[in-house]
Amino acid sequence: MRTVITRKSLGVSWDERRIQACVIKAGIAEFVVEDIIVAPRQLDAGGNPVHGPAEDLRAVLERRGTDTEICVAALPETELMYRKLTRPFSDRRKIMETIGPEVETMLPVLDSKLLTDFVLLGKDADGAHVVQALCAKTSSVVRLMDIWKGTGLDPEIVDCPSVAIAAGARTLFRLPQDEAVVVLHMGWTETSMAVLSGGAIKYVWALPYGFERIVSGGTREGTEAAVLDRERLRTHGVEGGEVLTGLFREVLIMLDKSVGREGDRVLLATGYARLIRNLQGAAEDMLGMSLLKPTLGDIQFGGTMDDLLEAFLSVSLACRGIAGDDAVNFRQGELGLTKRFRKIMGDTGPWIKAALVLLVIWVLGLGMNVFLKSRTNADLTKKIGAEFSSVMPKGTPMVDPVKQMEQYLARLSGQGGALDGANAGTPLEIIKDISAGIPDGIEVVIDSINIDGESITMSGSTGKYDDVEQIQAVLARLPYIKEVKIVSANVDKNDQKVKMRLTCRRQI
Repeated sequence: MRTVITRKSLGVSWDERRIQACVIKAGIAEFVVEDIIVAPRQLDAGGNPVHGPAEDLRAVLERRGTDTEICVAALPETELMYRKLTRPFSDRRKIMETIGPEVETMLPVLDSKLLTDFVLLGKDADGAHVVQALCAKTSSVVRLMDIWKGTGLDPEIVDCPSVAIAAGARTLFRLPQDEAVVVLHMGWTETSMAVLSGGAIKYVWALPYGFERIVSGGTREGTEAAVLDRERLRTHGVEGGEVLTGLFREVLIMLDKSVGREGDRVLLATGYARLIRNLQGAAEDMLGMSLLKPTLGDIQFGGTMDDLLEAFLSVSLACRGIAGDDAVNFRQGELGLTKRFRKIMGDTGPWIKAALVLLVIWVLGLGMNVFLKSRTNADLTKKIGAEFSSVMPKGTPMVDPVKQMEQYLARLSGQGGALDGANAGTPLEIIKDISAGIPDGIEVVIDSINIDGESITMSGSTGKYDDVEQIQAVLARLPYIKEVKIVSANVDKNDQKVKMRLTCRRQI
């Protein structure tokens, strides 16, 4: 077993023409792009792959070896769905719990369970957190895992291409701080895109424009194997034509909808886009952007920048295995049981069995203890019931006999409920404290307050999401409040007010 401080990560991507792989080695004082492999796939006379992706992938991995700690793959963009949502909170656990049901109502009926993940895109003008939800079908992830069977590797992470290239650009390069960077990674059949500003992700999306449409004039049958010769394309390139014009038109539309056109931007072109001869001129004319010539950060790489940018998706996936910022992973639930995890479980099997034996013994002892205590509880309950019948007025229903007898004794002795909790707070005191605690600068309308012995529920409306959180903080500071939750906070389309509902658990 190799027990070293360094860690190796393998990122792999493929399309109908190439298998691309990258190995990154990272340690305490090093970050090295150790190897980049671009292996063309064998094509038949019609330009289709002779072998399936599993066989071609296995050949590449056998040549490279599998001495890596983690493996990362990505679903094709055609298998992913994007939806933008907003939330009044940024807690990742809460967001993950709430986006699934909402996203399902926005998508067509699917043939398998929906898997969801997300990235945060900052805040909107109203102060709400913008969430880019990413969705994939379970069947899509299962198909991808089936391809990997027999290669000797089992990816621990299944990422989204657009999020991966955003994280890759941020990890590998020194990006400008005064300009937004639009990352455009052109694949064979689709293009993944991301917008970065100050190192933060502002938007991610994908478009159905790939290099296949450029080299074939838009038809699959027109593609010739000779056109796809890597060195020839690097030397001479190809004209983007109307396909590139259509792609840039869609890019402008998406930028307008997502982040607007204000501010300076530069274009970072990767993947097959590096092979388009007129890319720079078209970007300047149509997008008003110059091409970014990136410089590496604290990264060691012995190859050329063209090598790295052409295989940028696989390089970014390898980075994903090292850096976990804005992490997306569709291996969830049962799909998360990787081969490496199962091997660890196999190696620790005898210890787990021993632990199970000890657990059974402990459970048996606990069961006996519970049995004896239940008998004692039954005896005490019987005696309390007899005492309740002799003390309380005839016809009094027995609900909580000890508390009922305490209250009855208090009334008889004139204490007026002193035994019922001095810190509970009367309804008038609660309303007075809430009114006094809300800052003067908050415009809030309270529609209803429901107060019972254990909880307080308040509903109304206010101007902003931040006001809801301030009201939550006011309630949390009351001495007789144990916990405050925001049940809902949504913008009313009619008056643009934030309709809120909060519930509080009282100190008992």
